[in-house]
Amino acid sequence: MKRPNSTYHQLVQRIPADVAAKVRGLTLAIPVGDTIATILVTPTRKDIRTSLRTRDPQEAKARQAVAVAYLEGVWESARKGPKRLSHKETLALAGEIYQAWADAFEDDPGPTERWVRAEAANIRANLGQYDGASLMILSPNERRARSVEERVGGFADVALAKRGLVIDAGSRARLNDEVLKALRQATVLHLRRAEGDYSPDPQANRFPTFPVTPNDTKAVSLLSLFDGWAKERKPSESTVAQWRKHIQTFIAFMGKDDAGQVTKADVVRWKDALVDAGGAPKTINDSKLAALKAAYEWGVSNVRVAMNPATGVSVAHKKRAGEQMQGFTDAEAEAILSAAAKETKPHLRWIPLLCAASGARVGEIAQLRGQDVVVTDGIPTIRITADAGSVKTLGSERTIPIHSAVIKDGFLEFTRGNQGPLFFDPTKRKAGAKKPQHKIVAKYVATWVGELGLTGVGRENRKDPSHAWRHRFKTLARAAGISDSVADAIVGHAPDSVSKAYGTVTLATMRDAIERIPLSLNR
Repeated sequence: MKRPNSTYHQLVQRIPADVAAKVRGLTLAIPVGDTIATILVTPTRKDIRTSLRTRDPQEAKARQAVAVAYLEGVWESARKGPKRLSHKETLALAGEIYQAWADAFEDDPGPTERWVRAEAANIRANLGQYDGASLMILSPNERRARSVEERVGGFADVALAKRGLVIDAGSRARLNDEVLKALRQATVLHLRRAEGDYSPDPQANRFPTFPVTPNDTKAVSLLSLFDGWAKERKPSESTVAQWRKHIQTFIAFMGKDDAGQVTKADVVRWKDALVDAGGAPKTINDSKLAALKAAYEWGVSNVRVAMNPATGVSVAHKKRAGEQMQGFTDAEAEAILSAAAKETKPHLRWIPLLCAASGARVGEIAQLRGQDVVVTDGIPTIRITADAGSVKTLGSERTIPIHSAVIKDGFLEFTRGNQGPLFFDPTKRKAGAKKPQHKIVAKYVATWVGELGLTGVGRENRKDPSHAWRHRFKTLARAAGISDSVADAIVGHAPDSVSKAYGTVTLATMRDAIERIPLSLNR
C-alpha cells in the first residue's frame, strides 16, 4: 500500500484474532531494510502499519517479505508462548551486538571524548540513573532494569528481530544485562583505538555463536523457487526447459542448492564469469539473469526467501556501430522467396512467404493452425494467438490480413479443410520432448535459409535467417509511407508511448498497408 500524501510504500498487516490479546503491550521490532521499526501493540491496535521507507517497488517487495516473515514468527511465538533464552543464547545475541559495534567504528573511532561520554552513560544505566529512569518512583532493582532497558533495549530489539525471536520477560532482563556488558566492552575497545591502540580485544572470543536449530539449517532450494514460479506463471515449455538449465548452471557455479545463502556478490561473480566466457550481453541479461531474478522474485513474494540477490545485476552494454541487426536486401529476399516457391514441404513453401508478407516472427507462423486462417469482415486473415502455441507478449496476439500475392499463390487452398497445425504433425511428437514443435519447425526454416548459399545472410552478418524478415518489413513499410503505428500493429510491436496506444488499427487499414509491401522484385 501507499499512505496518503506519501510516495513511500507501506506494510499493513492485520493482527490475527487468535493472538490479539496475547500480544497487547508487546513492542515489535520490525526489520525494514537496514533499520528497525519499533511499534507498541496497544490494546486498541487492530493492525500493524509501518513505512517500508522506499519508493522502489522491487525493494518494497523484498522488505515486505522480510517484515511479514518476522511478524509471522511473532504471531507463531505468541501462540506457543514467548521463548525462554538459554544462557548460551543470551550471550550469543549480546556477542552479535558487540561485533556490530566493534566493526561499525573500527576505521574511524573518533575522539576519545566520545567514548568517555559513552562509558559514562553506560555507568549511569548500570546504576539505575540513565535518563528518566532515575526520576521514577520505583524500587532500586526496578529502576535499574528500566534504566538498562532505555540504554540498550533498542540494540536488543535489533538482535531479536534479526532472528524473529519473541522472548519472555526474564529472558529480556538477562539479555539487557549482557548487552550492557557487551556495550561497555565495545566502548573500551574503541577508546583504546581512538588512542591509537589497535591490538586485539582479549575478550572478543568470550561470546559463543548462536546455537543452530534444525529449522535454521533447512536449505531453501533455488530449483524449488524456480519451479514455483513456472507453475504459477506457466511460460512456454521451451522457456521452462531453457531457464531451468540456467538455474542448474548457477547452482553448479555455487556448488550447492541453497537460495538463502546466495548473496548479491555471488550473482555478480556468476555474471562476470559468463562475460569472461564470451557470453552475449543480451543472452546473459534476458535469459540467464532473468531466470535467476524470476525465481527469486517468486520466492520473495511467497515468503520463501528474504531478498532477491539478483536485483540490479546486469551486464552493462551499449550497442556499437555494426551490431544492429538488419533486414534482407531485395536480392536476398528474391532469392529466398524464389527458392521457397520451388519447395514441396509446406513449412519451406509457405513460412518464408508469410513472414515476408506480414513481418511476423517465424515461430508465430510455424504454429499456425487451419482454424487460425479465417475471413473477418470480408478480409482473409491469419490469427496469431497463444492458443496455437506461444506468443512473446500480450501485444503479439493479433489478426493480420493476408497479402493478395500469398492468396494468389494458393495459400487458402492449402489451408482449406485443415483444422490442425499447418506445418507439423502433432502425432509425431516424441515422448518426453520439451521443445515445442513449432520452434523445431522454425529452426528447420532458419537452417534451410542458411543453406541457400547467400553470403550476406547469417547472424555473423547481422541478418538472422528468421528475424531479418521483420526488419525488412518495417523498412519497406517506411519506404511505402506506412505510419509506424500501423506497421507496429501488423508486426505486433507495442506502442512506444501512451498516446500511440489510444485507438485501434482496423483490418481494412492493415490490409491497405500490407498491399503496398512488395513481396518480390519479379512479381
